[in-house]
Order: sequence, then C-alpha cells, then structure tokens
Amino acid sequence: MKQYIFLLNNVTDTKEVKIEADGMLDALSQAKELVKKVMKETSEKIDIKFKGTVYLS
Repeated sequence: MKQYIFLLNNVTDTKEVKIEADGMLDALSQAKELVKKVMKETSEKIDIKFKGTVYLS
C-alpha cells in the first residue's frame, strides 16, 4: 500500500491531501471524487497537483 499526496489549489489557499491506495490510478480517481465534492460545496474552481508518494511498510 502506498500513500499518494495531492495538492488541492483554489483561489485562497492550498490543501495537502494524503490518499492511501494500491495504485496511482486508484488514488487519482479518489482525489477527483474529492475535488468534485468540494467544488459542489464551495462553488470554487480547484486544481489538483501531484506532490509525491510515500511507501508504507
């Protein structure tokens, strides 16, 4: 299992989100779902940026 770190940028601030997943595609799809949910709540445009990977043992 790996931990993928994404940066969610909007107009006012940047949030760091850590997602545990087996693969990059799974982590990216979870991050996209999170962005859709936040965009519905706040009605702001949010950009996703991949920051890195942490390998868990």
